[in-house]
Amino acid sequence: MTADVFRGSVRFLTIASFVTTVGSGLYLAGSMLFFTRVVGLSVSGVGTGLAIATVAGILSGLPLGAVADRVGPRGLYVATQAVQATAMFLFPMTHSFAVFLVLVTVAAIGQRGAQAVGGALIARISEPGERTRVRSHLRAVTNLGMGIGAAAAGVALQLDSTAGYTLLILANGLSFLAAAGLLLKIPSVKPVPRPPGARRMEAMRDGPYLALSLLCGVIAFQYDVVSLVLPLWLVSHTEAPRWWLSALLVVNTAVVVLFQVRATRWVRGPLPASTALRGAGFLSLAGCIVLALAAGVSAPVAATLLLVGVLLLSSGELGLAAGAFEISFVLAPEHAQGQYQGAFNLADGVVRAASPVVLTALCLQWGRPGWVVLGVVLALCGLATRPLTRWALRTRTLPATTSPVPVG
Repeated sequence: MTADVFRGSVRFLTIASFVTTVGSGLYLAGSMLFFTRVVGLSVSGVGTGLAIATVAGILSGLPLGAVADRVGPRGLYVATQAVQATAMFLFPMTHSFAVFLVLVTVAAIGQRGAQAVGGALIARISEPGERTRVRSHLRAVTNLGMGIGAAAAGVALQLDSTAGYTLLILANGLSFLAAAGLLLKIPSVKPVPRPPGARRMEAMRDGPYLALSLLCGVIAFQYDVVSLVLPLWLVSHTEAPRWWLSALLVVNTAVVVLFQVRATRWVRGPLPASTALRGAGFLSLAGCIVLALAAGVSAPVAATLLLVGVLLLSSGELGLAAGAFEISFVLAPEHAQGQYQGAFNLADGVVRAASPVVLTALCLQWGRPGWVVLGVVLALCGLATRPLTRWALRTRTLPATTSPVPVG
């Protein structure tokens, strides 16, 4: 595959990712209101369905990633977009919990499967040394798309009508169809042959890789600090004005969009990745301490401390993403990138599932001491990535460069 084809493939993947995340921003902003007011489900019913769907989605990534390794990721990635589009188009026809549960589960499997299969696709259309940069570029673009979609959804939310909420869901479905069309422009690539003696589902037997993915999942609690805990902390424990929350979320998004790719500049290899993860842990510790100090002070001081805390957490987020991307790609054998991406997402998803309960108990119920405990845990997890990375390096030979071979 020539350099021009590489760039073209990454370009199509980038545009497709942007389109789908604009749609996802629309969906996330209005889906709960759609399911309760239009479909007629109870809030508890929607929550139960989403929880079941999330579990099914988390479990689907590994097998779908393994399938991508065997048949090639491009076609399967297109299929995940089509599956999600189908679920979105059928949601407006849903008027029972059973049908809702089936559709939301199918959508979750498509979404989680797309993460693993998408990782395999990145591995096959990017040179090995560029995969983390490409993945970081996609993360920046998708954060921008999500923000645009959520902002655009405000129009429908303001109208507060059945037609408006339904339009949000259908627009998300159209975004998946558009993405599928763009992805078809990426040339197919042959799967990397599995070497003799390679085990099935070998990723689940790779102790150091799974341990690193679990640690990354714990450090990633800091993502939920900004999206879940910060709003409640600001409103119920500080004197900062409520409108300041919107500004803080914009700052977080802007940092990721502007600096995520730059954060990968020095993350070239497993050990530099562990250094980035260690830094992410310490920045998270500092951010947690500063956010804790925002309680019990005047409004201007609280607003300033909250801003500093978000900047620290956002900086840690950059290092966490860059380090986790590099670890997930570099330590995975070339013939099993899909299942390894699925395993990484599985471990991360299992840990992150506990995030809301843990964070609300520590930060909102315990208060300042809980923030400090959380920060210390994140820092310790960051420190632990270095010895685990060395263990991983002792148990494998890093994959040689494998150039993608187009087949159509």
